Amino acid sequence: MLFPTMLVGSYAQPEWLIDRKKLAGRFPPRVRAKELWRIAEPFLAEAQDDATVLAIRAQEEAGLDIITDGEIRPESSSSRFATALEGVDMDNPGAALDRSAHPNPVPRNVGKIRRKHPVEVSDLEFLKRHTKRPVKMTVPGPFTMSQQAQNDFYPSEEEASLDYAA
Repeated sequence: MLFPTMLVGSYAQPEWLIDRKKLAGRFPPRVRAKELWRIAEPFLAEAQDDATVLAIRAQEEAGLDIITDGEIRPESSSSRFATALEGVDMDNPGAALDRSAHPNPVPRNVGKIRRKHPVEVSDLEFLKRHTKRPVKMTVPGPFTMSQQAQNDFYPSEEEASLDYAA
């Protein structure tokens, strides 16, 4: 395989899963945005699994060499990661400037950042069960995570970034 092909970024979540009109007027959410999902909470995980399988199959049919789960389950990859961390308050958002220099609701660092449990292991296992091809997962980096949060705990952004990295 001289130049392996793969999806870069997220696969488009299907219209039946997420409300594109609500999503269109904003940057990717950095906090929970349950109002974007079209599927009721009791059925949401199953619907996300179904949409993930469709994304996997589309990549295989397109002939991609390395397959991703498409990042179908989260409102954004950083919000999914942040929900798995201790010391990050997702329910009482702060604000940070988005790429267009407008304030955007973001999680707040309110204590020492620690991983409460594995973040994407179950998503990786799901992906591996549904393809025989090599796989990859997207994980937001510590700098990205610290930039997409309001720091109400750490003396510096560098210290927050280091704990995100750990």
